[in-house]
Amino acid sequence: MSEEVKKNWGGKRAGSGRKKGMIQKLSGSELLKQIQRTTGKRFEQLLAEHYRDSFLREDWQAVRDYEKTILSKVIADKVDVTSNGESIAPTYTFKEKELPDWNNLPVTITTKQK
Repeated sequence: MSEEVKKNWGGKRAGSGRKKGMIQKLSGSELLKQIQRTTGKRFEQLLAEHYRDSFLREDWQAVRDYEKTILSKVIADKVDVTSNGESIAPTYTFKEKELPDWNNLPVTITTKQK
């Protein structure tokens, strides 16, 4: 490989990268808005239509992929009805009494050997 080609690898390029102050190149909400502007349909509707089309084509791999994606969203949004929306994390209460083993500790501790 020639030296001319090698010296152009890596490093800064004029005009490349994110502009100063930009956090992301494209936000998710902006992408969804643009999809709706372009297609005239919300993304959720397009997703449902594509799922239906895959099913009608008997494209079972695509159907399985759609179902995995949809179920992961449904399960993530699921609310536990048995807890009435309250946290189901265990709560612990401890007695404020010290254990007997800790009552007889020496008051002074030294690290020097006798």
